[in-house]
Amino acid sequence: MAIYGNAANANVTVDQAAGNYGSSTAIPIITVDSDKRISAINTTALTLDASVNTNSALGAVGTYGFLMQASGNTAYNPGQTLAGSSLRYADATGNVSNNVTPSGTWRLMGYDSGSPRTNSGSGSGSGSGSGSISGNVEGNTSLSSGNIEGNVSGALQGGNVEGNTSLSSGNIQGNQNVNVSGNISVSAHTHDINTPNTGFMYGGRNQLTAKSASAGGNFSGSGSISLDNIGVAGNVSTDNLGVGGNVSLSTDNMNVAGNVTTDNLNVGGNASVNVNTNVNVNTTVAYPASLWMRTV
Repeated sequence: MAIYGNAANANVTVDQAAGNYGSSTAIPIITVDSDKRISAINTTALTLDASVNTNSALGAVGTYGFLMQASGNTAYNPGQTLAGSSLRYADATGNVSNNVTPSGTWRLMGYDSGSPRTNSGSGSGSGSGSGSISGNVEGNTSLSSGNIEGNVSGALQGGNVEGNTSLSSGNIQGNQNVNVSGNISVSAHTHDINTPNTGFMYGGRNQLTAKSASAGGNFSGSGSISLDNIGVAGNVSTDNLGVGGNVSLSTDNMNVAGNVTTDNLNVGGNASVNVNTNVNVNTTVAYPASLWMRTV
């Protein structure tokens, strides 16, 4: 009980029980009447109003911020303090801002393990597909060995045979027509003509007067000579002999080797693809950011 004033206004104001009023969660409420008397003592729950720090500057004493260590990987427990120069502003995913360094001293309002967050996992998959392909082959292809299957036929547009051909033996079939003409040259001469029983005697023989012959003469004619089955052998000159016409060549099982020109060869067709994949991932994402409060 408390007494205040003179005898005219003296009165009992309160009759509270002894003890402490107020706590970490309750605020004491004291009521004073018009006569300056304590008329009541009560408590009310403590309410934290976020608007208290609304007008505070960034990094001011009493403000909070998501911060992460500037370097190192030291673990900090709740309530530990750290100089702002060792911290950097960051977002909740650990992305740090290197341009802003807080001032003062900060208290950790959570836990900072100092260890990076790592994503890991594995997976597998498969797939298939098909489609059309087209393009050009670049470069030449070398054949070490192989056989050609099939025959080749077609028309020869033209060309020349290089080199000579040797005939070991053979026969000519057919006839050869020939025309002949020329001159016959005979030396001038005379002949004695023996004529028995002519009645003319000279030196014991019957004889006529000697005759002389004119020198030379002309001749001409034609005919056919049979060449059937005449044997031939030797070299036949076929160098630069022109060839053309149709040809059929058997190339079945013919051995081939060498370089095949495939540069700029057009290719096309359909392709099918089957794919199997296995993936293992172990990726360091970021260091964690924690909630800190500036104390000084």
